[in-house]
Amino acid sequence: MDNNSAARFGNVLRKLRNAQKLSQERLADRCDRHPSYISLLERNLKNPSLDTIVVIAHGLNMKASEMLKEIEQHPENGI
Repeated sequence: MDNNSAARFGNVLRKLRNAQKLSQERLADRCDRHPSYISLLERNLKNPSLDTIVVIAHGLNMKASEMLKEIEQHPENGI
């Protein structure tokens, strides 16, 4: 993922999480990740691995392909 894609991922992750009214802590619990890692992703300070994208998408009750499609649909900033 290039830096621009990673930024879009973080923005889309935040948007999707907020749309489901999930805290970072709750999503992290669903994904078996640490809440600070979710924060790092949302702030575009970490690039997710493919495994992480799949796990987070499932934590959001969606397919990874749906999450990636969301990123592709909003290339300017992810929202």
